[in-house]
Amino acid sequence: MPVETPHPAYIAHEKKAQRVRDAVAGTDAIKGARTAYLPHPVSGYERLAGELKQEADERYAAYLQRASWLGVTGRTHEGMLGGVFRKPPAADLPASIDYMLEDADGSGMALEQFAKLCVSALEQSGRAGVLVDYPEAEDGLTREQTRGMKATLRFYDSQSIINWRREGEALTLVVLQEAYEDEIDEFERNWEKQYRVLRLEDGVYTQEVYRDSKPAGDKVTPRDAAGNAWREIPFQFLGAKNNDEIPDKPLLLDIADLNIAHYRNSADLEEAAFLCGQPMLHVDIGDMDSNQWQELNPNGVQVGSRRGIQTKGGSIAMVQAEERNLPLSLMEQKERQMLAIGARLIEQRGQNETAEAVRARSGAENASLSSVATNVSNGLEKALRWALGFMGGTGNVSYQLNQQFYAEDADPQEVIARIQELDRGLIAKKDYRDWRRRTGGIDPKRTDEEIDDEAQAGGTTIGAL
Repeated sequence: MPVETPHPAYIAHEKKAQRVRDAVAGTDAIKGARTAYLPHPVSGYERLAGELKQEADERYAAYLQRASWLGVTGRTHEGMLGGVFRKPPAADLPASIDYMLEDADGSGMALEQFAKLCVSALEQSGRAGVLVDYPEAEDGLTREQTRGMKATLRFYDSQSIINWRREGEALTLVVLQEAYEDEIDEFERNWEKQYRVLRLEDGVYTQEVYRDSKPAGDKVTPRDAAGNAWREIPFQFLGAKNNDEIPDKPLLLDIADLNIAHYRNSADLEEAAFLCGQPMLHVDIGDMDSNQWQELNPNGVQVGSRRGIQTKGGSIAMVQAEERNLPLSLMEQKERQMLAIGARLIEQRGQNETAEAVRARSGAENASLSSVATNVSNGLEKALRWALGFMGGTGNVSYQLNQQFYAEDADPQEVIARIQELDRGLIAKKDYRDWRRRTGGIDPKRTDEEIDDEAQAGGTTIGAL
């Protein structure tokens, strides 16, 4: 089989993931896919030809243009991403890899932004991957000669992870689809596909790049800081449920599918309104024959108060279809369903809704989002430990994303009660300050030492409050 052969699970999963990615991207992606999301309203369209086909094409173009996309999936994606990164990740990295806080991928992307890529991918496609890589060094280089070389993290979305194999406990194969730049001249470049194959052969990790189904260059054996070959593939799968190679269901799939169905209902509603909602003039010509009507009204009927028509023994009336509520009812039903599974931004909530009510209303959403935040935290920690191995450093690695997606609003009575507990020695000053940081009363970036210095300079202590 050629190198571009996908895993059977990849094909089925990517059909779902692509729907979510398009729904998050919004109107242009959804309408650009045309009949993939909005079927043709003319039955048997494929068998039409000539003028009938041209007429059907014109009808579909108008049908597509009038359809309205409500960007619920995209707004929910942004809201959930904002919830995770409402607070910066808690990072504690050894000195040998702390450069990754500012440059994780070798091109200037900060580690927090890299983590956002991972969370966003899990929301949209349910899986992603991180490859820990190191520049290829010539044999025989000294430690001093390799000092400027740095390990990097390379992000791959679910579209790029096309094949994999696990034998027992060991991951033995990963095939990654990449794009490389094929320069034609100074002003024109083409992007072509290549495939990076990660293998574990006889217990040794190797890399090989394929172009046009053939190896392009030599097979590489990456080595750690001590010059030893790796005994595992330093590729970390990330999943919405589990950090393994099995593709997980995209977090936003249910909302995206309802959003697409809502879009189809809107197309039917708009077409019905366009065809039947316009007033139609009905003329009863009475005892006149058609020739007499034509003589009296040679230019036909002009609608409006500036024009008149002549009739004899007949009547004239405006006819307009009554409102038809079925498509509208279906749309409203889907909006409620989207809201019920997490798309809370579709509905304007009252200003007095409590934070507890918001948390209760979106509990299922938070449970899934919490799993995503945990999996990305754990996956990046493992990737960072591999990077530490490449760099030859030592020490503990800790990287945890925020799990508190809503601010804890503190009411005045609760603030007074905490101050009284502090004044009576029932809680420590640090406990009070940590609580106020969580509830927005103290800037999380301000340290206890800064607060003490400012309070002393102003002649005020917390106990005096």
